[in-house]
Amino acid sequence: MSRQLEKRRRGTMHSGVWLRLMTLKALTVLMAAQSPAVFTLMVPHGLILTALNSSVSLACELSPLFNAEPLEVRWYRSGDFDKPALLYEDHKIQEAPVDPRYRGRVSLTGGLERGNVSLTLERVTLEDMGEYVCHVSNAQWYEKASVFLTVKVLGGTPVVSVAEARGGGGQVNVTCLSEGWSPYPTLTWRNKEGTEIRNGREVLNTPDPQGLVRISSWMLCSPSDTDWLSCTVSLSEEEKKESRILPKAPTEDKTESTERPEEETSLAGECGTQTAKETTTQKECVPKEWGEVKRFKVDITLDPKPGHPYLQVSPNRKKVYSKTSKEPNVSTAPHVLSEDKFSFGQIYWEVVVRNSGYFDSILGEKQSWYVGVATDTATLTTGVVPLTPQNGFWVFTYEKEKGYCVSDDLQMPVSGNESPSMLRDISADILTTLGVFLDCDRQMLSFYDADSKLHLYSLFNVVSSNTFFAVFSPGLRDTCPLTVK
Repeated sequence: MSRQLEKRRRGTMHSGVWLRLMTLKALTVLMAAQSPAVFTLMVPHGLILTALNSSVSLACELSPLFNAEPLEVRWYRSGDFDKPALLYEDHKIQEAPVDPRYRGRVSLTGGLERGNVSLTLERVTLEDMGEYVCHVSNAQWYEKASVFLTVKVLGGTPVVSVAEARGGGGQVNVTCLSEGWSPYPTLTWRNKEGTEIRNGREVLNTPDPQGLVRISSWMLCSPSDTDWLSCTVSLSEEEKKESRILPKAPTEDKTESTERPEEETSLAGECGTQTAKETTTQKECVPKEWGEVKRFKVDITLDPKPGHPYLQVSPNRKKVYSKTSKEPNVSTAPHVLSEDKFSFGQIYWEVVVRNSGYFDSILGEKQSWYVGVATDTATLTTGVVPLTPQNGFWVFTYEKEKGYCVSDDLQMPVSGNESPSMLRDISADILTTLGVFLDCDRQMLSFYDADSKLHLYSLFNVVSSNTFFAVFSPGLRDTCPLTVK
């Protein structure tokens, strides 16, 4: 009796397994047989965030759900239909034509038989950011939908600097800059009490060639309003970086007394600097390496109203160029000033002095330019004067026929191992981006090849009775611009 029951139980179990298999097969056949004439695609809304070197799924499903195995599935970057990241056709993934950047990194892992045509991308890079198109088709119909991938990158620590606001009034212009973020971050100013400051601030987001974001902000404030300010750049509450600064008020009048606080005198003594009333003596002052000064980089904009009739400033106030290449006979100095002025601290900025080959072919080769600083009193002189420290100018100059030189004289010693003859040996093809570092505390101006990260030249005793402006001259012998980075 027990043997008959056991045989009956086993028979029932085998029948159940067979029934389930046949049901699944029937459903698969039914899905294939019921492929609709028209279908749509379902993709996620908004950005898909992932980390560098991770794996990510770009979701895409058929609606209504049906077996996608007989269909063609094509994933491609926007505008690259003929060079897909992945192509599924004739029931298999094709080896060609495909974008070689994705070879070995992509697959369909959602389950085609269930109508899921999602793409899995492995070892994600910065170049992978952007729009992806999910394109599904058969002989009678096709549909496509876009998915947007963003790689999450935490940027650098904000660099905060202070400069006296143009026009005076006791206010200062506070600037905050941070690079290398993705996606677009949030920038927040707060005072000592932790209260967010919204009024009067400006924020600018600028994508770089890698697709990362450079965020900068500036605002006017009175040093008496708060003991310190903080600038925070963040992707979320947990992913953020912060810097703080004391909004120190500029000294309004430095000519009444030559006495300095003990701390300032000690600092200046390291480089043998003097006040404007003292005589100059040469003492060795080792210039800072490029990596040290880059952290003092500020966001400089140009005065939109140059005093020269043949100079033009771009709408974003980052470029200045000559409207003529015939060097007109005009008695006005051919340069434009920065909007901000500086009287203390360390300030670094960069200027593109040689354009790419494309611009050279269109506009011609750069013939001349000069970049540096000038005192506030020197900027009041609109006429053409020698660009020397005696006239309030410290500049780095280029002329195609003569090469590079600096505006020093016998009273202005050179720092480091460089010499004027070595400057003349620099090839115009080498120097593309000039870095300028003004150290108001040490009364020192240094120039760098920002691309090779090398120090070129330094000047001592860069002194002013009040403040400095940055000076930019594209020359009047060509129409190629100078560009502030």
